[in-house]
Amino acid sequence: MNQRNVINASVTPKGSLETLSQREVQQLSEVGSGSTHKLFRQCALAILNTGTRIDNAKTILEAYEDFEVRILQQDRGVRLELFNAPADAFVDGEMIASTREMLFSALRDIVYTESELSSARIDLSTSQGITDYVFHLLRNARTLRPGIEPNMVVCWGGHSISTEEYKYSKRVGHELGLRSLDVCTGCGPGVMKGPMKGATIAHAKQRRVGSRYLGLTEPGIIAAEAPNPIVNELVILPDIEKRL
Repeated sequence: MNQRNVINASVTPKGSLETLSQREVQQLSEVGSGSTHKLFRQCALAILNTGTRIDNAKTILEAYEDFEVRILQQDRGVRLELFNAPADAFVDGEMIASTREMLFSALRDIVYTESELSSARIDLSTSQGITDYVFHLLRNARTLRPGIEPNMVVCWGGHSISTEEYKYSKRVGHELGLRSLDVCTGCGPGVMKGPMKGATIAHAKQRRVGSRYLGLTEPGIIAAEAPNPIVNELVILPDIEKRL
């Protein structure tokens, strides 16, 4: 990966982290250091590289070894200060909207959720405790929506596929979209991007608004399978590969 163009920027959230109490911001600042900060930095860099063909986390980290992200407090909320961030994530100095959404989704899931759930009531040593923890993650991410008829289809598969397989996955997504179904994938390229792209076109044909393209991933694989730009709901779960 060749040396790249970089940019420094200050970014504010739009969504669940727009309004926070002073205590919550303090928790974010405390948790946003050490090993947790290192993990968030890696995920943030992967998200900022959305759309690239690089699927090697080590290559990305080496190319942007001077990249840094800091969590700062502002009135009733937080903002992120980015240093030496990939310039391709910005247009005319403004971060692309989908990238900004996913960046703060990563902050929510990795930092905010950890600070909120590191309490005695969470028991990660039992199956029931892990399930409860995942439930809180999904609820905090606003993924669980009561009172709505379920209409989401999970399309699971890898990113290393042939052109014909990708075209087929896109056709599957198109047929689902024509039937007004939403799509959930692992959020990356390949079989994960194809159904979402097909569904996007079909939803446009049906003049459907409010479509959901839910991407599920984990910190250990997000750098190798950075979210594709169609994802409008990103959720980072812990150890999802072990849970499958």
